[in-house]
Amino acid sequence: MNVAVCVGCGETKEGPFEPCDGCGLDPARGGTDRMLQARSLWLSSRFFAEGMLPELGRRIREGEPVGYDLGMLAQLVEELKTQKLPTISRAAPGCSILTWSLLGMMLTLGAAAAFLYLHWRS
Repeated sequence: MNVAVCVGCGETKEGPFEPCDGCGLDPARGGTDRMLQARSLWLSSRFFAEGMLPELGRRIREGEPVGYDLGMLAQLVEELKTQKLPTISRAAPGCSILTWSLLGMMLTLGAAAAFLYLHWRS
């Protein structure tokens, strides 16, 4: 799992592009602020050990500077320009597929039952 720290308030969250439950900052919103996204990615377990992330979060909460590697941020901005960010959903990816599949099967069975009922009735 990719753990990250919110660049806005310092709260720990599940991934760099997840909306923050603490302050609501959403790095993936609209996909336009690549520097915000790069800073969010930098403050993640991709670049720091998970044990260091709470300390980085504390620094942000207390208004202390967080050391960003400007060269790496520039590289991440370029990398993010060529990638489409995933749509973030609180539901598991398979949940919506399963839900729509079950709904489709129920509608099909309902239509078949109605057809059989009307066919046998006449």
